[in-house]
Formats: sequence, C-alpha cells, structure tokens
Amino acid sequence: MKKITVLLLALLCTSMLMAQSKFARVPIKMVPANAIKNQLTPSQPGNATANTKATLEDIIGNTWYDMQTNGAIDPRLTVYPNGSMAGVWIRGTTNSNDRGTGYNYFNGTSWAPEPTARIENDRTGWPSYAPLGPTGEIVIAHLNDGLKISSRTIKGQGTWNQSVLMGPAGATDISWPRIITNGTNHNCIHMLATTYVTYQGLTPYALLYYRSLDAGQTWDKLHVILPQLTSTDYDGFNGDEYAWGTPHGDTIYFAVSGPWLDTFIMQSNDNGNTWNKIPVLSNANKKLPAGTTEVLPFASSDGAVAVEMDNSGVFHVAFGIGGGSMTGGTKYITINANGLVYWNSTMPMVKDSLDLDTLEAHGQLLGAVYNGPATGDTIVAAPSYRVGLSSFPQISVDNYNNLYFLWSAVKPGNPSPDPFNYRHIWGRAKFHNKQDMTEMIDLNGGVMYLFNEFVYPTMAKRILNDKLEVIYQSAPEPGSNIVDATIAAHECKIEHRQIPGSTFWFTGISNPNERKNQVGQNYPNPAKGLTSFNVNLTKTSSVIVEVSNLMGQKLMTFDKGICQSGAQKFTIDASSFSSGIYFYTVKIDGESYTHKMIVE
Repeated sequence: MKKITVLLLALLCTSMLMAQSKFARVPIKMVPANAIKNQLTPSQPGNATANTKATLEDIIGNTWYDMQTNGAIDPRLTVYPNGSMAGVWIRGTTNSNDRGTGYNYFNGTSWAPEPTARIENDRTGWPSYAPLGPTGEIVIAHLNDGLKISSRTIKGQGTWNQSVLMGPAGATDISWPRIITNGTNHNCIHMLATTYVTYQGLTPYALLYYRSLDAGQTWDKLHVILPQLTSTDYDGFNGDEYAWGTPHGDTIYFAVSGPWLDTFIMQSNDNGNTWNKIPVLSNANKKLPAGTTEVLPFASSDGAVAVEMDNSGVFHVAFGIGGGSMTGGTKYITINANGLVYWNSTMPMVKDSLDLDTLEAHGQLLGAVYNGPATGDTIVAAPSYRVGLSSFPQISVDNYNNLYFLWSAVKPGNPSPDPFNYRHIWGRAKFHNKQDMTEMIDLNGGVMYLFNEFVYPTMAKRILNDKLEVIYQSAPEPGSNIVDATIAAHECKIEHRQIPGSTFWFTGISNPNERKNQVGQNYPNPAKGLTSFNVNLTKTSSVIVEVSNLMGQKLMTFDKGICQSGAQKFTIDASSFSSGIYFYTVKIDGESYTHKMIVE
C-alpha cells in the first residue's frame, strides 16, 4: 500500500514571491520530433487500478489509450444554450486494435452511462467535436488513411451517419483534424488537418485548410495550403500544433505553435476566404538552410497552444515552453521544460529567449512549476507527455469579458514511494475590471486527489451561469504508456467537472460582474481549521450560514443578522470536524446557496 503523505503547495502571494527565483526543473529530455499517430495499446495491459478518490467530478467514460494529443487539444466539449453538453475523447480498450471515439451526452440533468462502444466502425483517433445544423452534431477523427466523419441531426440520440474524406493525391492520409462550425445554424464547417507524408515541399507534413458551407455535403475548399504557410516559409508542420478559437460571426481564427515553428495566429474576417497572419513568437529554426544536419538546443513552444478572441476583439494566446535540436540530420523536440507563456494582441511579440524571469516581469508567464517552501517539496521526476511541465492550456471568455485559463502541470511534492510526481489541473482568471490575473490555483489540491494524475483538460467555450465546464483524463499512475513504453499500462477515466467562476475571485473582493448575490468557494479547501468564503450582497439582506454533513445533519448554524450590501467575508472554524466532506449553505433573505467543503 502507498503511504499517504499530505504535501500541499502553498499558492499564497507571499509564497509565490519566495519561489520566483526557484523555478522547478527536471532533466531536459529530447525525443524524436515526429508526432505519434498509430501506436497500439498493449495486447496484455496491466491490471486496472481502482480509482477510489472522493471526487468533485462525474466519470463519463474510460480509456486504455492514454495519449489524447501530441500537443494542442481538439475541441472536445460543447455546452449548449439549454445547459446540455456533449464530450468526446480517444477511447481505447484492452483490445489493442479497438480504438475510436468515446462519446457521452449530458441532457441537462445527468450524463448518460459510460459508453461501452465507440461511435465509429473503424479504428480511429483524435476526434474533434462541434455542433452541426440547428440541433445536430459532428465528430471528425482520423483513420489509418483519411478522415472519418460522423454526424447526426439530433445531438445525443440516433444513428451516426458516416463517411470518409481523403487527402490530396499523393497524400491521401490526412490526420489530426480540428474543426469548428459557424453560421446561423452551424452549417459551415472549418477544418485543419495535416498530411502524413511530405507534401508540396513541407516536411514532415503540410498543414491544410478545409471548408464546407452545407454541413459537410460538399467541400468548397479542399487541401488548401494558406498563404505564408508554404514551403517558402517553413520546413514543415507537425500533428497537433494548431488550435481553433471560438468564431465571432464571420471572423474565424486559429493559432499555430510548435518546437520547430513560429507561434502565430491566422485570422479571417470573411469566413475563410482571405487570411491575415499575426506573429506572436519568432523561431529562427523554422526554415533551415539546405543541408543542415546540426542545430544546437534552442527554446521555443512545446506545441500545446490555445487561442481566444475576447468581446473587445483582443486575441489571447497561451502555449507551453519547449524547444528542439538537430543531430545527424534528425530533428528532436525538448520535453519537460518549465513555463506556460501568455500573450495578447496589445503586447509586443514574446522574447525568443523565453526566460522565465523575463516573462514574469512582462506579465507573460501564465503558469510555471515552482519548488515548494517545504523540504522535499520539489520535482523528483516527471514522465513524458511530449510537452513541458506546465502545458495543455485552455482559454474561455464569458459574456462579461472575464478570461479563464486552465492547464495541466506537475505538482511539487512526491508522495513516497512513487518514482514520479503527479500532474494536476491548474487555473487562473483575468477579470474584466481588474488589472492583474488571480493567483494560480491547484484544482486537484488536497488529500482526496493524492496518487491521481490529471491531464488533457478540455474546457467548453460557452460559460453559463458563471460555471466553467471541463473534461479531463485521470489515472492512478503518472505518465502515458503510449508515449513511453516503460510506463505500465493502466486504465484511465474521463471525468467532467464544473468549476464555479467564483473559485478564482481575489481574496476579499466580490464578484466582478456585480449583478446578483454571490457566495464563493471556501479557502483554503481542504481546510484544517479556519476556512473563509466571500459573499457579495446586491442589497442589505438577512444572512444565515449553516454547515451540514453528507447525511444532511446540521452541525452548525450562524445567524449573521442584517448585513450591508457589498462584499462580506465569513469564517468557519472546522477544527472540531473529522476528515470528510461537508456542505455550507448561505441563506440570503431566504434564498439558499450551497457549496461543498472538504476537511482534512
């Protein structure tokens, strides 16, 4: 049995300042640059390990194929205006040839049972999801040759209609698709994919653009290499190094970012007819002189990128730090570098040194792994996901122009006797009326998440009622067997979690949207003794606070009387509670707001 040791990373402002010159590091590794596509799950996988943690999540599916992307994450979770949701992932079973799209649907009340089958009739991978038509949905995934298109007219029900789209002559195997849809009824499909062979002088792969104006019946733009993305500009592109942002009418855009590429945005204001390139980070090694066989290690992106345009037309980009080198004519990429970069289109280009202190000084360090203040609060080792220590970023913007960022990063503190540190999901927010971002928050902090790995977050772009919806992969062991065969095969879970926007409020500051009563999540959480939460009252109101256990039994009641409008802070003394899950309910003029509280 593993010995549980409580190792929490302090993320208060003071400890962040102490750690600024103590960025965590692990030995940098170099791996072949070409993206992974067709690895099989082991024919005799390891034993499934029960995941017994108490969770804030719904388990919506599982997979033995434990690599969801080489870098950037596909659009895989959509929230609809009525509160329903649909999510997809790569689902592999213990049969090494059985890999395809896992799908689940939330009807507004509950998720369907975990799927026991995939939606395609072929072995597929890398599904990308979007709404289609007034009530339908579409999934595009890659085959061993070409792309598999699955669609239906009613989301969450009915038979999938399936077809295959092949690439251009000489490069029919197009892979790693990314899709978005727009238009009045989401009948316009935009897709990016790469060839799986050298094409039009681009090695290893060419990046292609596709468009359908009639819900996929025909494609009026096929196999298009966009201007400034040709072999004159780049040696070539790789799988999973590009990500769409949310369309704004006929304005569509995507970001490209990779170890051997520049980082940039491609924007079209006429629904994909013409394009404009917006530079973010330069890379001197994007186009090498003919005959080059040696390139010294350099810093650049790790290929995991996200982009969103806010309601004011400002672009926001996040990408992990990586790099590359060349030896004997073979390109390599850097893994396990530290740092997650932030840039927006009001800033100058990112400095290509990617020095963490410089990024932090310029407000361009979104996230990083810091050594903790306690002895042993360090990074022992981190298995490869082909990216950095802080990576797989996601960005969403709500109707009030608040920005939310999620990513996966290695957690300092190694729960002995594990040989590796675990990755958690982390987050920050930038509220529309605040100059600075909130502090980083470990969303998997606490005892109940010990000995669990969390990677590949996919955050829905639509935010309803200040609730962020996210799915991610969890596992009882760190690392990916698909990426690194020395990691034992293990079953992974796909989990959904709802994260209140109030999770990211600044301490002592009310909800920045200031439109209704708000009750924030308690902090710290898990709690050992005193724990506090913020309340924002729209008017002078009577307030009562109740604490109850899982059985619904009331343990504490505090009548706060009449409280003035505005920001309020309340504190609960949980020192007399035994470890477990509790609920605190705040009644404001008789209207109840309930949050879960964890006590260690």
